[in-house]
Amino acid sequence: MKRAYKLIPFYILSVIFFSEARIFAQQVIAKIEKIAPAYGAVDVDTQVQISITFNTAMDKKSVEKNFHIFPDVRGILNWQNNTMIFKPHEPLLPSTSYFISFNPELKTVNGIPLSITYFNTPAEGVFVGPEGTINIVSINAKVQELRVEGNNPVWSRDNKSIIYDFEGGIWKVDTSGKNKIKISYDDETYKASHPVCNPLSGQIAFVGTNSAGSANIYIIDMKTEVIQQLTVFYEPNQIKNLSWSPDGLYMAFLRAGQVWIMNNDCKDMKKLTTDDLQCKENFAWSPGGTKIAFTGSENVWIGDIYSAQLRKMSFDDPKTGVLDWSQDNKIVFVSEGITMMNADGSDEIKVRSAARNPVWINNGELLSFVLPLDNKDNKAQLWIMDSKGENKKKIAEINTGKMDVSWSRNIGYWNLFSP
Repeated sequence: MKRAYKLIPFYILSVIFFSEARIFAQQVIAKIEKIAPAYGAVDVDTQVQISITFNTAMDKKSVEKNFHIFPDVRGILNWQNNTMIFKPHEPLLPSTSYFISFNPELKTVNGIPLSITYFNTPAEGVFVGPEGTINIVSINAKVQELRVEGNNPVWSRDNKSIIYDFEGGIWKVDTSGKNKIKISYDDETYKASHPVCNPLSGQIAFVGTNSAGSANIYIIDMKTEVIQQLTVFYEPNQIKNLSWSPDGLYMAFLRAGQVWIMNNDCKDMKKLTTDDLQCKENFAWSPGGTKIAFTGSENVWIGDIYSAQLRKMSFDDPKTGVLDWSQDNKIVFVSEGITMMNADGSDEIKVRSAARNPVWINNGELLSFVLPLDNKDNKAQLWIMDSKGENKKKIAEINTGKMDVSWSRNIGYWNLFSP
């Protein structure tokens, strides 16, 4: 017996097909409606929460599994309807670019992941407050008191901790004020002070002064915890303004009015200044690390560390004071107020002020300075302004006797993604 097949008319098939197509078309295609912080946001608060809003309900587990933030940040994920919220356990690092991605395996040829958003956190300065404890302030004027006593605080290379001296030793503390540890140990031979961090390695240099008043330079390797003495000076004299070159290959310091330069193992130590031309206040490295600007008795001078050739800037000012050199090749110094100019002497800007201790922030977009106060409360004011001498803003109070400020350094793309 043959089975009979009933043919379905074409118009019925068409109805079924187009009905299915209509149902498929009515399905919502998932997409991201809103991200905060917004793409390319700058000076984002380090305690920010990251939120991603979808236009429809999502499979939460799959979204959370594929959520990534670079550099790595620990935190918790929560949902409010169709919005996923990431709350970091600790404040984000200052002066850092953060990338948010759902596709970490998709990268550029340079290793940067395909990101759905990225943002930058603001620069933060570390200093000693009026009460003698270490404080952190952002350029947004947000102040954090660490409640840790110390002197000469500076940022670590990765902006994750603060290095400082206290009671003859070198210490390290988290930016939250926790996990305080001592990293120098030879307190009987010398008193350690003025730590400075190598910008490209885990080395920390500091000044060790013995009971006779003779100061020398020591270096700590943070990986091996080995401390090595670099210089051998016997005469009682202070060492000031110890600093690394931007490439981390050289160190320079001020001793008895002379600027000395050496590589990081103390070989080829030589003077940049002369007996006739000494450094009155301080010095600063050029962005490329091949030149040093310093304050003479009446002028600012620039010296080449290789040829030792000295060049006077195009002015005469007997009141020349503390200076700094920015990453975008601008020099600032104290004179009758504050003077800013390009390293070749062009585009001079003078700002009338009683300001002291000018320091460039980031790549030279902003500048911090201190205004001393005539009071008995051990207080001075910390201010910032832009590179044109405008948009001044008070951001904190600082200790009158300890007016140095260390600003976090930019952590760029290559620091994050290079092996």
